[in-house]
Order: sequence, then structure tokens, then C-alpha cells
Amino acid sequence: MADNWDFRAFSREEHQQRIARACEILSANGLAAAVCTSPELLYYFTGYEAHTHLAIGSQALVLLADGGTPVVILRDGDVPQAEETVAIGELRPFRFGAERLADLIAAALDAKGITGAPLGLDISSITTTGALTRELEAALAGCAITDCFRMLGALRTVLSEREQEYVREARIYANAGIAAFYQSAAVGVSEIELAAEIEYAMRSAGSDYPAIPTWTASGPRSHCQHGQATPRMLQEGDLVHCEFSGSARRYQCVSMGSLVLGAPSARMQQIADGGASAFYAGLEKIRPGARIGDCEQAYFDELHRTGIGECGIMRFGVGISAAYPPVWENQISVQMENDDVWEPGMVFYIHSSLQAIDDKLGVLFGGSFLITETGNERLDDAKIELVRVG
Repeated sequence: MADNWDFRAFSREEHQQRIARACEILSANGLAAAVCTSPELLYYFTGYEAHTHLAIGSQALVLLADGGTPVVILRDGDVPQAEETVAIGELRPFRFGAERLADLIAAALDAKGITGAPLGLDISSITTTGALTRELEAALAGCAITDCFRMLGALRTVLSEREQEYVREARIYANAGIAAFYQSAAVGVSEIELAAEIEYAMRSAGSDYPAIPTWTASGPRSHCQHGQATPRMLQEGDLVHCEFSGSARRYQCVSMGSLVLGAPSARMQQIADGGASAFYAGLEKIRPGARIGDCEQAYFDELHRTGIGECGIMRFGVGISAAYPPVWENQISVQMENDDVWEPGMVFYIHSSLQAIDDKLGVLFGGSFLITETGNERLDDAKIELVRVG
């Protein structure tokens, strides 16, 4: 590790700007404060980085609408990580299991003079469980609680220049993974071994741990688009696909691809050709100011035109930014129902994720993109075609 290594991913000034924007949103919605347990939001606003968030009830952020110093409630054993990474925040450590997080949050709000006022709570976060919500409602009796997960999460969908630098760094690791996928797939290699080669290549190149494991499926299970790697050995004629992410300071660059060991069947090639055509039809609609849902509509229209519309089960894509397990997506959903518009600075992946259920075949093409002022920039190097190996 270099002597000048800095664990803080962003400057104090950038965190201050984020908090200021959050305060405007809270005030506009009549909320005196927001309570967040989501690791993405703690990281985004304060810089706090510690992989203990899935110990439910172990951490929280109290964000004040008046712009006061936010409070970070955390396990006492995690104070060293907080001191390395937190750019802004008053640390309030506690012994995990000895005190209830809900009571500590109530005490922090009381210390800031906030009692009985309307509050935001990231109820939609996976770390704000039903049990924790009930405990908070009891501890904060008299406070009207509003779900603030999406209103604050919207700030994370347009990336700053520094965030974009991390995504571009993550592309290096994703590209190491896609190269390993094409090079390592062979008859007699297991799915687990193939996934291991991909992950080894990315980590060896410098990748942080990804938010989702390497999805891998082959042969008669290739229609499992979110398949976990198994001990199954790859065989001649198999269709194989993988999906994974390179990660830099928690910022994800997702890549994926499909290959066939030997000659593809006519059905494989039909699905692959139609999927590639549909991918580019959808991509053509993605530009600043355009409606997000229109690109998926164009994608599905092309799938039907090429005669494989029944294979289009999955949505076209999702937004990506900083993420922790078990998901790498932010709240952008690239599907026809979405009336939001593309903005410069948004990062996302799109894919032709196709499943011929009766044939037990699945093809997966796609990659990550950054919306620019004039269009979009491809980030990873995965091929939008069925690659033949051997």
C-alpha cells in the first residue's frame, strides 16, 4: 500500500455539497431530519465505509434538515474504519447487542432538539427491516414518519466528476473480467472454476469486492439468467454466459457476455442475432433529455420484429453507482413504464437478457454506459454477439 494512500474516497467539500442538497429535499418535504441505515446513503453523505451493515441494527445516520453536523451511530469496534473514511459526521459508538439502535437514534434526535417533528426514514432500504421500523416508531412516538429512501436516493443517480472517475476505474477491472471469461471458458472447466478465473482477474487488477457475485450458467441451465456458478463441467456445444462487476471505491461497472463452445445451433444463433439487433435498437434511443422508458420500448419492438419476442422476459437495464451487497443497482429502472428522462452523469447498464424457456437456452449481451452531454459513452469491452470458442 502506498504511503500516501487515503481511505477517504471524496473531499469534505463534496460531502458538504451532497448534504446541502439533501437538506433542501428534506425541507421541501417538511421533514426535520432523516434517519438512514442504508450503507449506500451512509457512504454517500459521510464517507463511512465498513462492511458490517448486514448486521441489522448496527448503524444509522441522522441527517439534519437544518444543515447541522450529521450523526453516525456505529458499533464501537468499527470506530477505526470510521476514523479512516468519514469525512463529515459526529461519531456515536455503542456496544452492539447491549443497546437498541432505535433508542440510540431517538437519543441522538433529542440531543439535536428534534422531538415530535416529521422525520424521514429509509424504510425501503434492505437494512431498515420491519422489526427495526416498529422499534423506531415506538421510540419516536409522536413523530410522523415518511419513507425517504427514494427522495434521497435520487441524488445518487447523477454522478459527480469524481464519481465518474471511479466508474472509469471500475471499467478496467470489468474488462479484465470479460477477457478472462472469453479466455478461460473451455470443455472440462466447471462453472465455479470459470467464475473464479473471472473474479481472480478482476481482483488481481485491483478491483474492490463486487456488490453481486459472478452469475454463471451453461448448457441446459443457460436459461437461468441469474444462475449461481455450480460444479457443472462445461461441455462441447454448451452456450455459456456470465455477468459480473468491476468495482472501484464501491462504484460498479457491470459487464456480461455469452459464448458457445463449438458451433452454435440454429436456435442459439437466431436468439443471439435478434438480441444483438434489439440491443442496438434500444441503445439508439438513449440520449440526454430522452424518456427512459422509450429505449426499452424500442428494444422490445425489435425483439418482436425478429421473431423472438417471447424470449424478452427481463427488463432492459438499471442504473448503477456506489453499491454494497446484495444489489448493485440504484433506483433507475430502464423499463417502458419509467417516465423519467436521461441526464448527463447517469451511469447504467443495459442488456439483451433473453430466455427461451422451452428450449432451455439463454443469451446475455450487454454492458455499462455513461450519459454524456451529447449522447452516451460505452464503458466496458464485452462483445454484443455470440462468441465462438474452439
